[in-house]
Amino acid sequence: MPKRKVFFLSASDKLKLIREVESGKSVAEVSRAANVPISTLYRIVNKDKSKVESECATGQGKQKRVSTGEFPQLEKCLVEWMKDRRAENIPLSGTLIKQKGRSFAAQLDITDFNGSNGWLEGFKKRYDLVFKKICGESAVVDNDCCNQWISDLPMIIDQYSPDDIFNADETALFFRCIPSATFTFKGDPCHGGKLSKERVTLLLAASMSGKEKLPLLMIGKSKKPRCLRGVRTLPLNYKNNIKAWMTRDIFTDWLRSIDIHMRLNKRKILLFIDNCSAHTHLPQFENIKIIFLPPNTTSRLQPMDQGIIKNFKQLYRTEVVKLILQKIENHETVDITILAAMRLARRAWNDVKSATVANCFKKSGFKTAPGGEKAGGEPDLENVIASEEDWSRVLGDTSASVDLPSFEDYVSIDDEASVSGQSVDEEIVMQITQNAESEEEDDGSSDGKPSPSIQDATKAIETLQLFFEGNQCGPICFDRIHDLEKMILKAKKSRQTKMTDFFQ
Repeated sequence: MPKRKVFFLSASDKLKLIREVESGKSVAEVSRAANVPISTLYRIVNKDKSKVESECATGQGKQKRVSTGEFPQLEKCLVEWMKDRRAENIPLSGTLIKQKGRSFAAQLDITDFNGSNGWLEGFKKRYDLVFKKICGESAVVDNDCCNQWISDLPMIIDQYSPDDIFNADETALFFRCIPSATFTFKGDPCHGGKLSKERVTLLLAASMSGKEKLPLLMIGKSKKPRCLRGVRTLPLNYKNNIKAWMTRDIFTDWLRSIDIHMRLNKRKILLFIDNCSAHTHLPQFENIKIIFLPPNTTSRLQPMDQGIIKNFKQLYRTEVVKLILQKIENHETVDITILAAMRLARRAWNDVKSATVANCFKKSGFKTAPGGEKAGGEPDLENVIASEEDWSRVLGDTSASVDLPSFEDYVSIDDEASVSGQSVDEEIVMQITQNAESEEEDDGSSDGKPSPSIQDATKAIETLQLFFEGNQCGPICFDRIHDLEKMILKAKKSRQTKMTDFFQ
């Protein structure tokens, strides 16, 4: 029997096979075309995907075999540290890398690492590192740079429809803060400590035309918040981080999901982002072209910073005010959990008007959105803020105090909170070594309520039906109720029948 020929696939070759399967081709079809055993292809697609994408992102895509080295965790920590330093334009020498390697070895309790020249050469080959001379200064940007960018912008976006031009940016949100605590929270940078459990980071992205707002991504501190116990469908996409802020890995995963979505819809988009450390050293994407805004210019050139984020926060804080008033009327305690914040944030994001988004793009130098939409250059804030009567009721007894927060104070309490930043060595080590399957964590909130049964949901639909029949409303209400009934029926069919069901 002839011996089977052995051949090796590089990480980039494997990534191409993964993308072909994701595009809709069958595993058998891709296996035959690439002359790769079907069992091997199944392993690459189902088990090795994240590893392959990571190798391609770190410049190892062309290597047939990637050696992990004798100290894999130490080298991963070192690579993350180097990415942060290069994002700050800090030059790195071989001596500095060896010294930092010894520092990480001490934190990881590795006693046999000496940081020799031989190890450094192997490390450079494993991660395809090349030391280059750094020329010039990039930190100083003036108005001339902004004006030049605005002048060049039409040529950059010329080949794309306004529906396919997006901007994405992060913002911090003190989701649990109620109006009475405004002055306690205001101006706190919130790098860590006890307030880190009181904040989340949200990633917002929308198109230049304003017609499409991508789903929100929320980043919290807890991996498994207690309030999410038993919840199978979240209102938002949720990730966690030890500081509840954006990281390079989280941002890359988000981009990858958007890229797959655009590929399935046969779209290619242009995405404008700032050059913070979490946005650097990104892999290439087939359907997303990334354009970085000039450094230190986002206050003028980033559409999200021209009013979209502020408009969203005004709507979110208004939803919080409504929730507090509802709790007051029902004589209940106000407890805004992560899950409640997701619901409020989704509602607020849906209420941001397309004209507001289009106006903010125009204010940043992007040409006017087509279709004759209103484009006054300012966000539409009509009916956004809470009324003076509601605001006074929420603040409660104001007779003993004269220094009261305004609604504008409440909206801006988290403007200075960090959304990303330089990770210290201890955090890098924790990210690399932490157990992926950590136990449920306490997020400072009470336990989540149990999920209602099918019968409870059906009775709630009947109550809604009676309510709308007894009040003046449009026929669309009954159409929506019918849609909800179909969704409940679908959920009922999807639940697996248990043995005990036959004895009830």
